[in-house]
Amino acid sequence: MSNNKELSQEDVSRLELNPSAENKIITVNKLSSLYSQPNLTLRERKLAEDIFRIMVEDIEVKVRQILSECLKNAKDIPHDLVKKLISDENSVSIPFIKYYQGLSDAELIDIINAQNIDKQKAVAQRRNLSNEVSGYIVDYCPEDVVVTLISNNSANILENTFQKIITKYDHNETINRCLVYREELPVTVIAKILNSLSEDLKKRLILKHNLPVDFATDIIEEVKEKVTLKVSAEYSTDKQVEALVHELYASNKLTPSLVVRSICMGDLKFFEYAIVYLSNTPIVEVRKILFNTQLDFVVRNLLRKAFIPKNFFPAVFSALKVIKEIRFDLRNSSNQTFTHKVIERILSYSNVDEELDKKDIEYLISKIN
Repeated sequence: MSNNKELSQEDVSRLELNPSAENKIITVNKLSSLYSQPNLTLRERKLAEDIFRIMVEDIEVKVRQILSECLKNAKDIPHDLVKKLISDENSVSIPFIKYYQGLSDAELIDIINAQNIDKQKAVAQRRNLSNEVSGYIVDYCPEDVVVTLISNNSANILENTFQKIITKYDHNETINRCLVYREELPVTVIAKILNSLSEDLKKRLILKHNLPVDFATDIIEEVKEKVTLKVSAEYSTDKQVEALVHELYASNKLTPSLVVRSICMGDLKFFEYAIVYLSNTPIVEVRKILFNTQLDFVVRNLLRKAFIPKNFFPAVFSALKVIKEIRFDLRNSSNQTFTHKVIERILSYSNVDEELDKKDIEYLISKIN
């Protein structure tokens, strides 16, 4: 190589006469800087590619690694060189697979089908990955590769592909975290994963994404309600629970949804004192009314007096019946089991006058889920 501006047959001959790894690496580095220049002649380009073909077969891995690094940002590399580089061992192929923009979707899918997880991850990390390849990754790659894909904010992912991810990895904390931290996420996807998120991820969801005001408010209120009931569950005496309810009432935070959530979660004591404050009825009278099953209309009147919306009545009655069935001993039933029993009651509610439509059922379930 006579200088850094021209390529000649002498360069090829010198490499053949002195094929040391050091000489090859120096040659590749010089050659790669010239290969991408727009004023490179056809003859020079052919000579460069001849040298690349020698290097790609080299027994020294380091030489092939340097070649991969040098060509990953090049354009229009001959197909035989591309095929050699992407089929080489991981240390050579991965940088090329990740960055070379000349790979077609068909070639990327072939790489995925080779079942090498590190190479699959390299595909998932590519900038501006197409919708087609993203969908193929979700359909045919393991969870680790899907995590890599979701974490790639430049990857194009269709809404129905997100739906596949949610269905395939239902309640998967790692996948959910990656979804929440993604720069852009369809609102329909946010709505679908909401109930499977931890409280921390819900808060992050609000901060990370530009959610509609009412949607964000619902999430915030749900988080607050769950935190409140967690505090209530740690209290054991009537005095402690009453003090908590009084504080919420005084600050206008004793909402109907919080009150109904409490009974559906098995927090009977909180519910009772909430009704006391909201209806201005003594605790002894509230307890007497709530468990007089012969006088359901009296319970309804008490709930109306406490300004509990009518569409919440079935949930309250279902919860009270479940509590009675387990003879007031909530310790024998976990909150999750108890809530499940309440949902079953809601779905099988048979009172014609207060039968719930589908939207009411979904709303109630979302409030106690």
